[in-house]
Amino acid sequence: MLVEFTLKNYKCFKDEVKFSLIASNYDKNTRVEDNTFVVEKFGLRLLKSAVMYGANASGKTKLVEGMKAMKDIILNSSKESQIDAPVGVTPFLLNTETEDAPTAFEIIFIHKNELYRYGFETDNERVHSEWLYHRPKTKEVELFYRDYQKMELNERKFKVNDLIKNDRIRPNALLLSVAANWNDKLAVSACDWFNQFNIFSGLENIGYIGYSTMKINDEEQKKDLIDFLKIADLGIEDIKLGDAPKSPAREKLISWAGNVSRIMKTQPNSKYSEIREIYNLSKVKTSHKKYDEDNLLVGEVEFSMEDDESSGTKKYFSLSAPILEILEKGEILFVDELANKLHPNLAHQLIALFNSKETNPNNAQLIFTTHDTNFLSSELFRRDQIWFIEKDRYGSASLYSLGDFKTDKVRKEDNFERNYLKGKYGAVPYLGDFKESFTH
Repeated sequence: MLVEFTLKNYKCFKDEVKFSLIASNYDKNTRVEDNTFVVEKFGLRLLKSAVMYGANASGKTKLVEGMKAMKDIILNSSKESQIDAPVGVTPFLLNTETEDAPTAFEIIFIHKNELYRYGFETDNERVHSEWLYHRPKTKEVELFYRDYQKMELNERKFKVNDLIKNDRIRPNALLLSVAANWNDKLAVSACDWFNQFNIFSGLENIGYIGYSTMKINDEEQKKDLIDFLKIADLGIEDIKLGDAPKSPAREKLISWAGNVSRIMKTQPNSKYSEIREIYNLSKVKTSHKKYDEDNLLVGEVEFSMEDDESSGTKKYFSLSAPILEILEKGEILFVDELANKLHPNLAHQLIALFNSKETNPNNAQLIFTTHDTNFLSSELFRRDQIWFIEKDRYGSASLYSLGDFKTDKVRKEDNFERNYLKGKYGAVPYLGDFKESFTH
């Protein structure tokens, strides 16, 4: 479960921004009360979903990239392939104060009924500081604090003193990552949570087409996928895997396929990821009903998912297996531009799956960015679930929730969509007169 994420000096975020899924108290006893759940052990009430709005180039995607950067650094910094590699952060470059300063991340999460608070500050060459706090019951305990290469350990709880004595922590590696690599119990548990933090782009299907495709080979999971496709009214009766049709382009894909898995291990975002996903999609076949001149059913026609289905169908299929599994396991899903290519009614139903007690009994969490303002007037969200990202005149982005507004300024019965489009909450583009560009 995600509780809070804090980011500072990363790309367009000059100052500290904090994204929180802690529910406020003022929207209790509303029709969207199901959108929260209680973690009694820690006295927390958390949100099941959140949506982010902002103008183009306001920083929505950069926030997603910030979360992904933190995850990637944690999961990869201990690998030998990263010995001389840059850490992988970009500071705010539009100000002399921050261009050479470190980027800061902190995240609070609950994993296996224990609460963790972990963060670090780093530039591209070395880690400046790092800290980990653990709350197994009611009291938060510091496990370690790092100041450059000076490590202060709670040796009774975090038993990695030998790593420090033997100089196993590189300047550009995280202590948490190295400790997990050496099987420290708490470090392994903390890093394991990041494998449940799923971050997707809704503009591209790269990264999860192959996952949905793989599920077709399992009969039970395939049945769940087909049911999920049928309720979306896509006209698909069945799916199966076939051979990718032969063509010069696809033959080239096949010839490269042997290299893809090796390359993806060290370059997960390389162009080869797209090659792999296109190849996976080209093998998926869909079945549609066929009728005669009297509209009587006479059989089925097989389509290619890649060549014959719409871009929206491809996206929905690609998301289907991850969404079903994330709901089942109670994981976290962050999607940049969830509604892109999907009908508003269909996107609405996907969001409702996460907000429902019936379809989300394990309290999975969905966070997404969008430009679709329909969700603001659909009674899908509480005020504290609606977030905005806005840049100032100096290029620095800020992040705030509708729940941050005073309750006498924003009432739960307000028309949030209309007010947002009017600019009442900010985070909208201030457009010039487009006609002027045609008068020269």
